[in-house]
Amino acid sequence: MNYIYDNCSDENILTLIREQHDELAFEALYNRYFKSLFNYAYSKVHDQFAAQEIIQELFVNLWQQRDRMHADCCKSLLFTIAKRQVISFYRKELTRRRHYDQWTIHQPGHEETADQSALVSDLELRYQSGLHLLPPKCQEVFILSRQGFANKNIAEQLSISEKTVEQHITKALRVLKAHLKEHMIYALILSLIF
Repeated sequence: MNYIYDNCSDENILTLIREQHDELAFEALYNRYFKSLFNYAYSKVHDQFAAQEIIQELFVNLWQQRDRMHADCCKSLLFTIAKRQVISFYRKELTRRRHYDQWTIHQPGHEETADQSALVSDLELRYQSGLHLLPPKCQEVFILSRQGFANKNIAEQLSISEKTVEQHITKALRVLKAHLKEHMIYALILSLIF
């Protein structure tokens, strides 16, 4: 971490990010607020993976929209965005559950059919092929994270920074989401047909 930013106010850091696209200032902001934002998100969703994903997405969006950032209070801005991300998470989860419930209702006796078994098998193969699209280090980090290792442990084990671990996980999720999107549409269509 660059210690120059330790004495900077949040507002100064936001200004550096917005006006100069200062990546070190952004990293300082990230390091300053990640833990408290993560704890907030975790207290709302009760799932470490989901909380981490919510806060990662918050910071990715913040960086992507840095030119439009205008705030007097950085802390309230970040927690307001986190609150919106949590609400969005629950909306997506509700939609997913609704679709799943509709799908199971249409299954006779809710028993696993050959179609379901084939779908699960196909999804597993698609997931594995998606993993192989990732660069080796990214793949290794992502697999370790799915095995329950904390980012800090992964960073120590692979001799990389926690920020690099988080970047690998974010990249892996983005690649896998795009790779599996086609399969999920196919699964939805298949469930509507049967």
